[in-house]
Amino acid sequence: MDLDRQIELARIALKASGAQQWEIAAVHSDRVSIGVRGQEVDKFQQSTSSGLAIRVVREDRLGFAYVIGGDPQGIERAVGEALASAQASDPEPGFSLAGPVEAPPSVEVFDPELAADPVEAKVARAKQLAAAALEADPRVVHVQPAEFSSAVSTLRLLTSHGLDFIHRGTTASAGALAMAAQDGEQEMGWESHSARFLAEIDPQALGREAGRRAAAFLGARPVGDGRYDVVLDNSVATQFLDLLAASLQGDSLLKGRSLLGGKQGSQIVSPQVSLVDEGTLPRGLGSGSLDDEGVAMSRKVLVEAGVLRGFVFDRLWGARAGQDSTGNGMRASLKAPPGVGFSNLYLEPGSAGPQELESRLERGLVISEIMGGHTADPVSGEFSFGAAGFLVEKGRRVRPVKSIAIAGQVLRLFQAVAEVGSDLRFFGRQGSPSLLISHMSVSGP
Repeated sequence: MDLDRQIELARIALKASGAQQWEIAAVHSDRVSIGVRGQEVDKFQQSTSSGLAIRVVREDRLGFAYVIGGDPQGIERAVGEALASAQASDPEPGFSLAGPVEAPPSVEVFDPELAADPVEAKVARAKQLAAAALEADPRVVHVQPAEFSSAVSTLRLLTSHGLDFIHRGTTASAGALAMAAQDGEQEMGWESHSARFLAEIDPQALGREAGRRAAAFLGARPVGDGRYDVVLDNSVATQFLDLLAASLQGDSLLKGRSLLGGKQGSQIVSPQVSLVDEGTLPRGLGSGSLDDEGVAMSRKVLVEAGVLRGFVFDRLWGARAGQDSTGNGMRASLKAPPGVGFSNLYLEPGSAGPQELESRLERGLVISEIMGGHTADPVSGEFSFGAAGFLVEKGRRVRPVKSIAIAGQVLRLFQAVAEVGSDLRFFGRQGSPSLLISHMSVSGP
């Protein structure tokens, strides 16, 4: 059954259900993923899926259900489950579903070239990725996985208040894991990139970087314990931004789980740090005209020169806080209701390139990898991660470093930002440039 027919059946059932308000989120997606081993395809996945997520409001109580595939019986069942879910929920008297949006912003997120890209071209890119990683350095001996994937999706969002919105988007991603070996030692290097538009994916450049990273760590060893000035690579800085980001969400604030409660308008981090969530960023992976609840997306400055300016909310947590949604209602999938999330959260770049930041180090470290990022506590902000990178003396890289640990607290880390790089890069929906951090605690084995 096509998506329009599923929507019509759900709409008929919802109108007859007695719900005060209702919402239908209908999604159709086509996905392809190709992996190679050597120059032979060893992974081929192609799928098409569709389904509906339904929310209802009845007696001020909010209910949710979903159905994948969308046969008539499944749709009827999902409407009944949404009503039963509402009956079991607490009242949300300030909550309302979206109505029509006048002149929503236009955002470039659909690439016709990617939507029409043939499978043979995807296979060729995966092979290019693997070949480039092997050719990057003679010490690279193995590459797996080397993968290219793409997705084309359509979301149609309707409500009982008259919203009827269609969003079409494309994504492509490529990544490779290379292994380098020398004198019985082995090191791994990973590089990947995701983008809305096919032209922004360069398989050969990604493969070369994966191979280069693997070879660069051969001969790595620890450094001694101490406090070092450190340059965090943009990929590592983004992982620390993710740890801080949890405290900028309105649901964390109202649950008492934010490090930033009661600090709006206060200096919370270095004046070098400004954080923006930009829902209309051209070609951003999290960009759109409307969020997943039908609220117009926009640019929001959350931290300005170190001063906390605000938090992000969806419709539900905004209502609980007595304020409007900020356009940050996001769905992880059809199988869960929208929650508070970021569109494209990033730390605004400075003017110094990463090499300039390294040149500031008399004796310090470049941290290019951290391990165990998921173990950090977002409530306390405390972290202790394994790390690897390079020892820098008098502004020059001396040797690779591994088997060290970095520890601290995320607010204090961002308070210690001495300079922000110019190399802003997104990793998914979050991004950061490289950061120069003063006096980070480092320990060896």
